[in-house]
Amino acid sequence: MASWGIAELKAKASEVMEGAQTQGPQEITRHGRLVGVLVSPEEWEKRNRPHAQNARTMSEFFKSSPLVGSGIDLRRSRSKARKG
Repeated sequence: MASWGIAELKAKASEVMEGAQTQGPQEITRHGRLVGVLVSPEEWEKRNRPHAQNARTMSEFFKSSPLVGSGIDLRRSRSKARKG
């Protein structure tokens, strides 16, 4: 991953953006410390959009739990709260 200081970023913004599209994420640093990462819109979408084929409902998640059929009682207790 390429790394760019703030001053370089200001001077070479087009080059940094081109690098994000052709070479992958570009690190942005200030005083040698990482302060951000520039990615292409395609990379951003790929990393932040849930994949339809992998998306499951909460119900599907619990139905596929390894605890299904284990006999564990997950019902909510109806007892009153303890006094502090």
